[in-house]
Amino acid sequence: MDPDLTRTPTMPLRRPGLPPPPAAGPRRAGGGRPPATVGRPGRRRRGTMVAVAALLLAGCAPAAPPATPAPAPAGATTVIDGLDLVFLHAMTAHQERTLAIVRAAPQRVREPRLRTLVAAIDATETDEVAQARRWISAAGPDTGHHRHTHPDPGDTPDPVALLRGTPEAGYDAALVAVLVPQQRQAAALARAHLAVAVAPAVRDLARRIDESRTAQLRLIATLPVAPPTP
Repeated sequence: MDPDLTRTPTMPLRRPGLPPPPAAGPRRAGGGRPPATVGRPGRRRRGTMVAVAALLLAGCAPAAPPATPAPAPAGATTVIDGLDLVFLHAMTAHQERTLAIVRAAPQRVREPRLRTLVAAIDATETDEVAQARRWISAAGPDTGHHRHTHPDPGDTPDPVALLRGTPEAGYDAALVAVLVPQQRQAAALARAHLAVAVAPAVRDLARRIDESRTAQLRLIATLPVAPPTP
């Protein structure tokens, strides 16, 4: 008998108490075992939970602040109509009279703060009149119902002529006596229009006129100017 057929097959030696080695897995058709899985299922699950948590946290993060709106184009036109146009005509006529008052004889003003105020009024109201005229011109031809003129003072002397005839010694007091009611009326006119203004630019102009004329009146009240002689 062939000795190889009677030889007892040798079993691999293992230490007592150890589990048997795992059996080989099933083979796929065409040979070979299924591809091995790297890592344990628990680790993959934890990784997925971390990724989901990151997405949730990202969704709960505060949104970025809204972008600042782009400024209006430099050539944008402000549309003026209705009561805004009436206000511009009235205020422009009033300011032209104010400019005539402060330009009557500014070289005669003695009080330094009053001299500075006169120069500021001249510069500010010149710019405001120029802006108002641009808006009025852009609104189209004037039909006449928007025009505003000061009423005939009758026997009341023209304040501009009165200032031109006032000597330097009493000029500050005479100018304050004319300027206070003039600027008080401008503030009141602008304040009244704030409630009915339509165009934001015109509303802003009315607000600035109200604030600046009110501040001017407060300043004039602090000046050491003697009241005019009756």
